[in-house]
Parts: sequence; C-alpha cells; structure tokens
Amino acid sequence: MPENPRIQTDKHLKYLDSARGIAALMVFFSHFIARSFQEKMNVHYLFFIFNGNDAVSFFFVLSGFVLSYKYIVLNKPLDIKQFYVSRILRLFPAYFITLLFTAIFAYRKYLNLHSVMDIFVFNKYQFWEEALLFRVHNVLYYPGWTLSIELLVSFLIPFYIALALKDKQYIPYLIVVTLIMGNNLCFSYMFLLGIIASTNYSYIAGASFRQTTWYKYRIPVLALAFVIFSIRQIDYILPFSPTFKYIQAFLGLDFFSYTGLSCFVFLVGILHSKQAQHFLENRLLVFLGKISYSIYLVHVLVINVLYVFVEKYITFPPKVSTFTCITLMAVASVIVVATAMHYIIELPFIRLGKFITGKMKPSLIIQKDR
Repeated sequence: MPENPRIQTDKHLKYLDSARGIAALMVFFSHFIARSFQEKMNVHYLFFIFNGNDAVSFFFVLSGFVLSYKYIVLNKPLDIKQFYVSRILRLFPAYFITLLFTAIFAYRKYLNLHSVMDIFVFNKYQFWEEALLFRVHNVLYYPGWTLSIELLVSFLIPFYIALALKDKQYIPYLIVVTLIMGNNLCFSYMFLLGIIASTNYSYIAGASFRQTTWYKYRIPVLALAFVIFSIRQIDYILPFSPTFKYIQAFLGLDFFSYTGLSCFVFLVGILHSKQAQHFLENRLLVFLGKISYSIYLVHVLVINVLYVFVEKYITFPPKVSTFTCITLMAVASVIVVATAMHYIIELPFIRLGKFITGKMKPSLIIQKDR
C-alpha cells in the first residue's frame, strides 16, 4: 500500500461513514431493546453486540479523526471562524428539529395555546436550555448529552489540531491532562485519540505497519479491545468489586474511559485493513453511513411514537414473532424518517454552511509549515 497519503486520501473515506452508520444502528437497537424487551425477554446478552452506550465512544474517536483528517493528512488550511460556523450548522439544525418534535410528542396530551406558551415562550420546562446545546442539559431528549459534548469539543478541536501540527507528541500529554481534569472535558481524550490516528495515518495505512509488534499480535489485541468495549455489559452480568469501583471513581474514570481506547483500536484496524474497507464500502452500508447522524437523532422519537400504536398488542413475555415484527417496523420507520431528515434538513444546512463560509473573510488560519 502506498505510503504517500495524498495518493490514497484525496477521495472521501466512505468506509468510515459506514462504520459510523453501524455504530448508529447499535445505538438504535440498544434503545429499542431496552424500551420494552430487555427484562421481559432476558436478552441482555444482545447488548454485547448492540452496545449502544459505548458505540458513542466510537462516535467521539471517529469525530476526532474525521475533523482533523482534512487539516493534518491533506494539509488543508483551517480557518477557525469558518470551522465553527460549519460545525454549528452541521450539528444544530437537525438536532433542534428533533428536539422540537420530541417536545411536541412529550406534551401531546396537554397541547393548547397556554401550554405552548409555557414551553416555547416562557420556557417553563427549560426547553431553550436544552435546545442551545452549550450546556449538558437533557430532560426531553436524553441522547442530547452526546451532542453537547460534540459541540463543546468542536470549539477545542482547532487548537488540538494546531498542537498536533506543531508536534504530534503533544497529543498524548494532552490526553493525560484531559483525563485528570475530568467532568465533560475528559471526553476530549476520545477525540484526541482520533487525532493521534490522523497524525499517524500514512504509517497506519502503509505496508510498514505490518512490521510492528502490534500487528503481530493483532488478533489478541482486537480480542482484548472487544472485551474492554464490553466492560459495561460484563459489569452488569458479573459486577465488579466495590473496591474497583471506588478506585475508578476516585481517579475520575468511568466505563467510557476504557471503551474509548478500544474504539481507537477498532479505528486503527479499519484504517489499515483493505478487507474491512472493502466490506464497509458496500452501498447499503455507505447509505446508512450517509444518514447516520439523522438515525442517531430521530431513533428515540421514532421508537416512542411507534410504541404508542403497538405496545397494547404486546403480551409478556412476548413471542419471538412479535419481537421480530416490531423490530422490522422500527428499523423501517427509523430509516424512512432519518432519510427525510437527512435530505430535508441536514443537506440544505450543510450547503448553507459551505455558502456562508465561502463568503467569509479569512480569520485565524492554522496550517502546517511548508
């Protein structure tokens, strides 16, 4: 495989879109199963496959790579102001529409002029705090905390990239700092892992990577990564000792702290493996990757709306045929709604972002010295 990244990276890496799509489906399936079937069917073992909680870690690691790839691998100039405008228009509009419909659905039994004024004008239920995304405030739409993290770290990404371009050795030290600081900033370390993958992309994707010790032990490393990725499910079935949990809490760590590392291993494996890339470039997977952000946004609302109509038909314990039928209905509904969201909301605002940034005057530019 060529070592020169420009030979192989001028095109969009569609296989990474597909990987994001698979992660989005994992989140969907985990929430769908947890909604009514987790306890009634004793299917918790499915969460080893549909581990939606920790698929979020993959989103963060992948975002770190994708957001830095253009500037570190392709050496494009990063205009900070344009970056912020594009990022806000990428994340916010589709999220706001989802939150708006979620609020309408949540208060559907009480909707009248008075309640609408309370929700959207007088802000009685703190709708606007949740809508603004700048603070982790999630009442109506619980997956929104991840979008708050994405937006928060997006404001830090240009400075992380600047450090990486100056000297990539800064990034491991920065990971230690973010983990020590804890709170929401600790999630930065996952984005930083993605940036590490970006700074080492030509090496990871190149033939020389096969000569490393890590590659020789790739099977055990991948197996260990899967075990770490499943640590939350292992704790559910075989709870860890109180001492372990005390030390973890004292150090300011949680299960996300471990699963981010496993997702970094998965990302490196995808970036290197031609076989994995070929599989992920399947048209259906690429399409799911294209609408993956919308899948993530709308899936909870679609599941809740669906259950309004079907839950009365579910007897417990439910039959496998009932579970299968409702699952297929949910999958079809999510894909249809997500596709509509992607083409009606996402794409127009992405184009608007490109139009606005194309008209903006240059601001602070970050680029590697030539």
